[in-house]
Amino acid sequence: MKKVVSVLLVLITVVVLSACGKKTADNEITFGWWGTSDRNVATYRAIELFEEKYPQYKVKGEQSTWNGYQQALNNKLNRGTEADVFQVNYNWIYSMYGKDYFMDITELGIDLSKYPTDEHKPLTVDGKVLGLSVSETGYIFYLNQKVYEDAGVSFEGDRIIPETWEELMVAGETIQAHNSSHYALGRLDAQQVAILMFSYLAQKTGKNVINENNQLNFTQAELVDGFNFISDLRSTGVLIPSNAIDTHIDGPTNPNWTQQKYGGILQWNTAISEYQNTLPSDANLVMAGMFQQASGESLGMYKKVSMAYAVSKRVEGSKEKQEAVKTFIEFMTTDPEAVAILGVDRGVSSNTDTQTALKAVSDADYSNSLEWKGHEVVQSMYNHQLEESINLYIHPYYEHNTFRAIYEGPIESFLLNNINATEAASRIISKFNAELKRIMED
Repeated sequence: MKKVVSVLLVLITVVVLSACGKKTADNEITFGWWGTSDRNVATYRAIELFEEKYPQYKVKGEQSTWNGYQQALNNKLNRGTEADVFQVNYNWIYSMYGKDYFMDITELGIDLSKYPTDEHKPLTVDGKVLGLSVSETGYIFYLNQKVYEDAGVSFEGDRIIPETWEELMVAGETIQAHNSSHYALGRLDAQQVAILMFSYLAQKTGKNVINENNQLNFTQAELVDGFNFISDLRSTGVLIPSNAIDTHIDGPTNPNWTQQKYGGILQWNTAISEYQNTLPSDANLVMAGMFQQASGESLGMYKKVSMAYAVSKRVEGSKEKQEAVKTFIEFMTTDPEAVAILGVDRGVSSNTDTQTALKAVSDADYSNSLEWKGHEVVQSMYNHQLEESINLYIHPYYEHNTFRAIYEGPIESFLLNNINATEAASRIISKFNAELKRIMED
């Protein structure tokens, strides 16, 4: 019922705005995104270049920070005042009723042939492609080599030590013995610990978190095993013993991270620069992939579309606006000069032409960046897992704002040592399926 009301409200708003003459000119494109100051600067430079190359068009940028962007976009969609093109997370295609508000980008005639065949399947609802994938991403580990080497844990050539969970725990004990305030990883929040635990369980069971029937795929005993594994990481100097001793919620600016007391992080490969940029100059952050049950394995990596460019359904009403939007989106994603300016701040595109353009940039070594190295590992591991009949693509409702509390809440209590593994597993089991069903039907 709520969805019906929302759709009616947006239709009414569109009619009212049109009647008031507030429709933007067909040669004017509005573009909304969230990002850091570096992304804002690069995006505005790319917009200026677009207007130089296509003087018949004007672009109005609508920058925002991450905090509050989703709610603001939701409000704009409800009022029919969203930008013509706007940046979205993959799961918003579903949680924001994208099929009602987002235009099918295939109607613009954008060429999707340079992307992997399955890249846009998660963005497709009822046969409509509701966003152009900007990049894909996966949760992997990055280690500060200095923390390890200061404790005598060597990194041999290109092989990053540790490679397995057991080796990671040995490294944690060594680092702790060297300095009791230092850890192999340090503090992870509930979101990061959730994916760590689910990665560990996927390695042991081959199961995704949510199965094809939209239900929790792990048993009570398996979840308890996962929580016990987190306890092992905390007792061996990998993770801090309790998140109560470090309450800094912003990982990149956590003093224990910036002062190099924490030796690693589990993060989306597309967002690792946030952590890299806050480290001092003598740090050396390296991509470590996903730790394994046994050496030589390559399992337990979850992947998703990192972000996409969506187009307002309002654009459907004008052929001229559609041409303008198509020209702008293609410019931002494939024009060699634009690609050189934007770099890999929004991740590494899987578009083969875009990757070629990025590699050809003479004054920046994008293919040697942590984002790019992570992208290669994510794609390689994911494809290997598919060959093993293991599909760890992230469910579109896994990161739903309210649903996350069902599993992150008990995990947070566990990390604060307020409940044990059995209680945490029970709390997840008791509400997971019912809440997932509720939000999917909402």
